[in-house]
Amino acid sequence: DFSSYTKAWEEANFAQYTINSLVISGVTVILTLVVGSMAAYVLARTTFRAKPALVAVLGLVMFIPNVVLIFPIFNMCQRLHLMGNIWSIIITQTASGLPFLVMLMQSYMVGISKEIDEAAEMDGCSFFKKFYLIILPLSKPILATVALFAFKNAWNSYLLPLALSLSKPEIRPLTVGVIALKDMGEGISAWNIMIAGSVLAIFPMVIVYLFMNRYFVEGLTAGSVKG
Repeated sequence: DFSSYTKAWEEANFAQYTINSLVISGVTVILTLVVGSMAAYVLARTTFRAKPALVAVLGLVMFIPNVVLIFPIFNMCQRLHLMGNIWSIIITQTASGLPFLVMLMQSYMVGISKEIDEAAEMDGCSFFKKFYLIILPLSKPILATVALFAFKNAWNSYLLPLALSLSKPEIRPLTVGVIALKDMGEGISAWNIMIAGSVLAIFPMVIVYLFMNRYFVEGLTAGSVKG
């Protein structure tokens, strides 16, 4: 019944939740690519005493579930006066996905021949100039893969956005807003609205995947061979 879709969009603040999710996911992707690519480049192209320990910590953090971190993150956001601010969700979503995505980009960049670096140095390229003129263009497949991962994680996340938007429902992303739809109507009709909202919520993710599928597969395949 299309009336369920209309009701979900018009009466459940669904338009605002959609904007929130697009902002959260979009900014998370940008921050992940900027911060993550620089971190991966440093790990892939430099050697320093703390590097093994840092890589080990990144690997360890990957296996810590977000549910364990909800209270400390909640407490940290309170201390930083970020509660009720959409930036609290953006920052935590970016930070939670960075360890895995940095290691993914690092494994790809390690496979890029260092002879290219040596040639660039002979032409007078500095360390960071090599990064944005040579390494970044050669890393487009893995960057697209990371962008898709970051977008998916931010779009589908539920527990952290729920905790951080309790004091201000208007900053809720779609995943949190869809669950709230079950309180509309009575009995089975409420679940119809929630399911309609869920179907609408997956459309952006499907569209993004369809457009980036080629880069996603190429990045994962190249990373697995080069890594």
